[in-house]
Amino acid sequence: MSNKKNNIDDFKKAISSTLKAISKKKDININFGSEKEIDQDTVTLPLPSIKLEDKEKKEIRGIADSIALKYKYHNKNLHNELKPKSKVANKIFDSIEDARYEAIGIDEYSGIKTNLEANMEVKYKNIQINKNDVAIEDATKLIIQEKLTNKKLSKDLSSVANIWRKELEVIIDENIEKLKLNVLKQKDFSNISLKLAEQLQSVQTEVDNEENDQDDNDDNIDNEDEDQSEEQKDEDNNLNDEDSDSEENLSTEQEDTDTDIIEDENSESENSKDANPFYVPPKEDKDNFIYSAYTKKFDETVYAQDLCDQDELIRLRSNLDKQIDNMDNIISQLANRLQRKLMAQQNRWWEFNLEEGVLDASRLTRVIINPLQSLSYKEEIQSEFKDTIVTLLIDNSGSMRGRPITVAALSADILTRTLERCGVKVEILGFTTRSWKGGNARDEWIKNGRPSNPGRLNEIRHIVYKSASNPWRRSKTNLGLMLREGILKENIDGEAIAWASDRLNKRIEKRKILMVISDGAPVDDSTLSTNSGSYLDKHLRQVIKKTEANSNIELLAIGIGHDVTRYYKQALTIIEVDQLGSAITNQLAILFDKNKKIKKLKN
Repeated sequence: MSNKKNNIDDFKKAISSTLKAISKKKDININFGSEKEIDQDTVTLPLPSIKLEDKEKKEIRGIADSIALKYKYHNKNLHNELKPKSKVANKIFDSIEDARYEAIGIDEYSGIKTNLEANMEVKYKNIQINKNDVAIEDATKLIIQEKLTNKKLSKDLSSVANIWRKELEVIIDENIEKLKLNVLKQKDFSNISLKLAEQLQSVQTEVDNEENDQDDNDDNIDNEDEDQSEEQKDEDNNLNDEDSDSEENLSTEQEDTDTDIIEDENSESENSKDANPFYVPPKEDKDNFIYSAYTKKFDETVYAQDLCDQDELIRLRSNLDKQIDNMDNIISQLANRLQRKLMAQQNRWWEFNLEEGVLDASRLTRVIINPLQSLSYKEEIQSEFKDTIVTLLIDNSGSMRGRPITVAALSADILTRTLERCGVKVEILGFTTRSWKGGNARDEWIKNGRPSNPGRLNEIRHIVYKSASNPWRRSKTNLGLMLREGILKENIDGEAIAWASDRLNKRIEKRKILMVISDGAPVDDSTLSTNSGSYLDKHLRQVIKKTEANSNIELLAIGIGHDVTRYYKQALTIIEVDQLGSAITNQLAILFDKNKKIKKLKN
C-alpha cells in the first residue's frame, strides 16, 4: 500500500514540476482534488486514483500540459476583448485559441501531443460517434490543430473530427495559411479566428435546420401511411390549411414582438403559450430512455445562508445593492406596471343585475319610478388571485458568471418585492453542482473501476435563496450569494426542474407558476464524457414533458442567449442579458392577464 502511495506522490511531484517548467511560473500553487480551480496563482488538477493506470496518467498529464501552455502562450484579457457575443461562435472561438497554444506546445515539446490527445479521447470514450454527440467546437479544434502542426490525429480522434470534417474543412482551408503565419501573434490570430468562428457557426445552424426539416418530413411520411377515408382526408386537408394560415400569422406576429416592453394591458401577447411556432413536441420515447445517477450520497439541498457566513453575505449583498442603481429605474418601472396590472385584479368585486342574492339598494330608484320593474340583486365575488405561488428557478452555472447572474439576482429581488406587495408568494431557487469534473461522485466511480454508462456523474447542489414561507425582508441578503466566487459551476437542468416541481406540488396554493431562467442547455463535463452526448438533453425533455402534463403547474422559461423555445411550450429567448428584467415581468403579466380573462369567462 505504501508503494502505491509513493508512486502517486511521485507522479504528483512530476506533474507539478513539468507544469511549472513549461508555464515558466515557478511560484504557482498546484493542488489535486475534485474542485476545478484555475487562476493566476493556483491550479487544481484531478486527484489520481489508487490504481493510477497509464490511461489515467496520460489524461491528467494532458490536462496539466494544456494548462501550462495556456499560461505561457495565452493572454486572457486580449481574448476576452475579442470574443463574440453568440454562444456557439464563442465556443468555437475558444476552441480555435486552444488549438493555437496547444499546437505551439506540440511543435516545441516532444511527447506532449500524446498527452493532449489522451485528455480529449476520454471525453468521447464509449460514445456512439455522430453529429448529435460530437460538439462542433471540438471537431474544429482537432482539425485546426492537425493543420497547424502537420501531424495526424490519433485513430480515435480522427473518427471524432471526421464527423464534421466535410462541412468544416472547406471553410478552415480558406483561412489556415493566415492562421499559420500568425500562430505566435495572438491578437492577429484572434482577429482571423473571430471571423472564422462566425462562419463555422453558420454550419451548426444549417445542420440544425436540416435535422428539423428531416423531422418534419418523417412526420409527413407517417401521416401519409395512415389509412384514412377520402372524406376524412378532405377534412384533414382543410384543417391543415387553417393551421398553415395560423402559423404564418404567428410567425409574422413573433417577428414584430418587442419583449423589452410590457404590452398594453388590453392587448394579446405574442409570447403566449399558443404563439410559440418554434416549439417541437418531444417525440415518443421508443428507446425507453432511463435516467439515473451513479450515486446521490454527495448531493445536497442547502439554504443560501448555510453556504456563506453572515458577514460575507452582507458584503455580497452590499455589492449587489451598488449595482442596483443602474437597473433599478428600468426594472422598477416594469415592476410597477406589473403591480398595477395585478392590483387591478381586486380581491373582491360585486356582480350586479342578478335574479337572486343581496338586494341592490342603488337600483331601488328604478322600482320607485316604475313599479313594474323587477328588483335587482347583487353578489360579492371572492377573487382567487391571492392563492398563487411563483417559483423562480435560476441557473447557477459557471457560464452565468458576471453580468448575467447579477441581472438575474436583481430581477428576482425587485420582482419578489412587487409580487409580495400584491399578496403573491414567491420562492427563489438556484441549481448548480458542488464540484467541477464530477467531484466525489467521479472519484468513487474511478475507484470502482470506471463502469460504463454510469449515468449522472457529479454531485448536484440545489440552493434555496428564499422559501415561499419567508418574507423578502428576511431573505434579501441571501441573493448576494450568487455573486460569490466559486458558487457557479455546472448545470443539470432536468433534476433541478423536477426538484422545483416537487416543492411546488407540496404547496397548498391553487395556482402554481414555475419560471426557469437559464443561459444554456444542461452541461456537465463528467456526465457527458462518460455517457451519450445527449444524455442530459434527453432527460431535460423528459422532465419538461412530465411537468407540462401536470395541470397543477404552469411552466415557462426564459433563455439568455440560448434558444429554449424548442424545449418548452411557453418560452422566449433574449439575446442581451439586460432584457431579462423586462422579459420576466412581461411573462408574468401575460400569465396573470390570462388568469383574469379565464375568471371573467367563468363568471
